[in-house]
Amino acid sequence: MKSESIKIELIEWLTKLDDNLILASLLQFKKSSELGDWADNLTEEQAQSLQRGLADSENKRVLSSKDFWTSYGR
Repeated sequence: MKSESIKIELIEWLTKLDDNLILASLLQFKKSSELGDWADNLTEEQAQSLQRGLADSENKRVLSSKDFWTSYGR
């Protein structure tokens, strides 16, 4: 199916749609897609922190959820 026919089908469907939950979800999806990739908006400090976390995970320097919560008495 070509893009134009998909667009037309979606427009027709949207014009008849009365479900506010679906409409709100679609609007949120639209807004999210317009923001672009969240990773492009990270500060340098945030990007470095993320890279440290990834390196920790790759090098098995992580705690399980159970061990984490056990260390806090839960």
